Amino acid sequence: MSIHETPAAGLETLSPVLETALDAVVVMRSDGTVAAWNSVAERTFGWTAGEAMGRLMADLIIPRQHRDAHCAGLARYNETREERVLNRRIEITALRKDGAEIPVELSITTALSVRETVFVGFLRDISGRREAEERLSRQARETQLLFEITSMATETGSFEEALKACLEAICQLTGWPIGHALVAREGGVPELVSTEIWHEAQPGVAEKLKEATARMRFTPGVGAPGTILQTGEPVWVSDASAHPNFQRKGLGFGAAFGFPIKSEGRIIAALEFFSQDTAQPDSDLLLIVRTLGEQVGRVLERKRTEEHQRLLLNELNHRVKNTLAVIQSIASQTFRGDSATPEAREAFESRLTALATAHDLLTRQNWEAASLRHVIDEAGLGCGAGSERIRIQGEDVRVPARTAVSIAMALHELCTNAVKYGSLSTEQGTVTVDWEVLRSEGENRLRLCWTESGGPPVSPPKQRGFGSRMIERGLAAELGGTVELQFLAEGVRCLIDAPLPNVDDAAV
Repeated sequence: MSIHETPAAGLETLSPVLETALDAVVVMRSDGTVAAWNSVAERTFGWTAGEAMGRLMADLIIPRQHRDAHCAGLARYNETREERVLNRRIEITALRKDGAEIPVELSITTALSVRETVFVGFLRDISGRREAEERLSRQARETQLLFEITSMATETGSFEEALKACLEAICQLTGWPIGHALVAREGGVPELVSTEIWHEAQPGVAEKLKEATARMRFTPGVGAPGTILQTGEPVWVSDASAHPNFQRKGLGFGAAFGFPIKSEGRIIAALEFFSQDTAQPDSDLLLIVRTLGEQVGRVLERKRTEEHQRLLLNELNHRVKNTLAVIQSIASQTFRGDSATPEAREAFESRLTALATAHDLLTRQNWEAASLRHVIDEAGLGCGAGSERIRIQGEDVRVPARTAVSIAMALHELCTNAVKYGSLSTEQGTVTVDWEVLRSEGENRLRLCWTESGGPPVSPPKQRGFGSRMIERGLAAELGGTVELQFLAEGVRCLIDAPLPNVDDAAV
């Protein structure tokens, strides 16, 4: 739309244009004052025509940052008639009466009135178009973000690396400078546990925040992470200093938001982000992070499962090598100096069965630990002794896999000897296995005693067999403690004193 320059034209000739134009039309004199103002301009900028007439255009709709350029351009045109923005369509911001800036599309042309040249501006509010463009651009960025994060999480080597990649990508999208990952504690009281996984736009900017976070426990409902854990939904803190449940006030951060990462409806981690300034909730961002948390959760859970499987395979490989070494030692000691007599074969098979029983017990416990009471029960049953003949006394604790196998093999040798030659070879004989766990800050120790009674008189052997050597030397070396075999007249006694790592204080 344009107005032709007509020397004889007056401002009154612009009235039809002003009344029928779909855009805001404003007319400015060469001195910068308003000469005309249509109804669309009233609605767009909030000033009535009566309020606008005669006032400087710069004071009404031109933002402060553009006023110097406006005044300079007007002066230049009046002196030289040099055109820079006339008869062009440009996008710029304009000022409303309430002080808000809006994006507008502007075109300016000139018209000649009887007395002077006037400038006719056509302005169209393009806020809706800009919002739509921004929304489409954001959706494209969010789709790209989801693709990139999923790809990065898939390609990274560990669960922790995948979390760090997510933090960096979301900080880039949002412009928020700090990101942090927490992981859900498995078993026991639900809790999100702080990790060492942080993203900082500037190194050291979050040092105090890190220290405060590391000291806190985020159980359901406690702080922003605890709220995420309790509700399973994203959380937004607009003003950290005023929020009643934001636990980390006074550390230089004005706003925070976070969201859960889920796998099959279960929270496995949470990501939280911090800004120095306060910030109102961004509904679009909260929507994308809700979707992101569910999508990425599947990838991260698969990554953690793969990592766990690798650890299990490595542990299995280690255990197989150790088992083969034990079997080799059993075979070497059992058949040393003997041909494969029936007695030797029976002893060998019995020892392999004891080893297999211990492994089976640990397999049922995922090779993490085993009940000491179960280890003793299995050892007794494995050598053919009835459970009523072996009395077990002691607090049941879980022992590490390596300790469980060593004790199981030693007890099997003791039990087999007792069945053949000791207290279990008679109807009246019994065995008592009792133990205690001595706990201290530096180390927990297991003290276990095997005591035979009611059997035939015992005398020290003239030479040590494989079983005795395995108990006294092998078991002591394996456990890192001491083992003492006593051949008392009333029965054999075996005393074991060894460190007990990773004792589970709870009864099993």
